[in-house]
Amino acid sequence: MALAHRLCRLPRLLPLAAAAAASKPYLPGKPSPAPPPPLSSPPPFPSLSRLFSTTPSSSGDSSMVVVGSAESFTSIMSKVEAEKLPAVFYYTAVWCGPCRAMAPVISKLSSQYPKIPIYKVDIDMDGVGSKLSDLKIFSVPTFHFYYQGRKTGEVVGANATKLESTMESLHKQL
Repeated sequence: MALAHRLCRLPRLLPLAAAAAASKPYLPGKPSPAPPPPLSSPPPFPSLSRLFSTTPSSSGDSSMVVVGSAESFTSIMSKVEAEKLPAVFYYTAVWCGPCRAMAPVISKLSSQYPKIPIYKVDIDMDGVGSKLSDLKIFSVPTFHFYYQGRKTGEVVGANATKLESTMESLHKQL
């Protein structure tokens, strides 16, 4: 019972805890109790294509764009360099703990500086590996800052203070 109480925060385990509390132990010579009702299936995980698509995020004035394919990454990078646009490329991975820790920081910065687009690139996306080697990205999270068509800054790792100051200096150059 104590175990069921500790697990009650997990919604998909609640039917299991209720069934365990309601069932009686099996005693020899008595008919076995009825089996517990079947558990409902857990909710499906969101598809990766939905998590990594080339659509602006839905948080209002945010400048975050999730890059959905290697082709769109190449296209965006070429456009930023050719048209001398300010931009931030945020290289991340779904499995990366420090990347998840930086997510609220980068989300806040994308809302704070809506004129600077932030392109979120999943390093595990098909076709991106060779491009990442060319860009010298060897760990995540990595942030590349572009101004006037060239890379002007880099932040490697979950350093929120450095990320905020580099974003502020890019903003002041505009």
